[in-house]
Amino acid sequence: MKLPINANKTLKKICEKKTSLRHYLHNPYFDSETKKLHATNGHVVAYLPVEDCDNDSSGIIPLDAIDFAGKNKIESLSANGSIEVENNSFSRPDIKYPDTNIVYKEAIERKETTVISFNPQYLLDLSAILSKTGKPDSVTLEISGPDQSILVISNNNPTAHGVLMPVRNPTIRDNDKL
Repeated sequence: MKLPINANKTLKKICEKKTSLRHYLHNPYFDSETKKLHATNGHVVAYLPVEDCDNDSSGIIPLDAIDFAGKNKIESLSANGSIEVENNSFSRPDIKYPDTNIVYKEAIERKETTVISFNPQYLLDLSAILSKTGKPDSVTLEISGPDQSILVISNNNPTAHGVLMPVRNPTIRDNDKL
């Protein structure tokens, strides 16, 4: 399978840290039916399309293998039984991965949605400014509709508010292509 660009760096940000007791979330999962890598830490789930994966089988893809490929500028790996990256072999953990498709289907099958696009870096910066610690923290977003400003409220400093402006031309999703 051909790995997404910078997968060795980006997937580490989503997968649960090795120090976590939820060992089943330490690595992404490849779904051969949907041809997507699933990565989660229990709070967010990312679904990344992969190419050239017709001969690969579903299962855990160790981050160590993805990291090795990225550091050595190798664009693809083979996922059948073990994971092969050129002449290096990585074993697949034999653990059950959570069914993230349940959450995904719930999200895309909602009847009422508001589509809004914004720059995530602005939200990250605003959450740090509003936080009592000066570091990004959880926030509550109040969204009234498409193309409307978003009220941002700090969860650890509820009297601190900000407004995030949407960006133009949101991509309207086509459920048939998800």
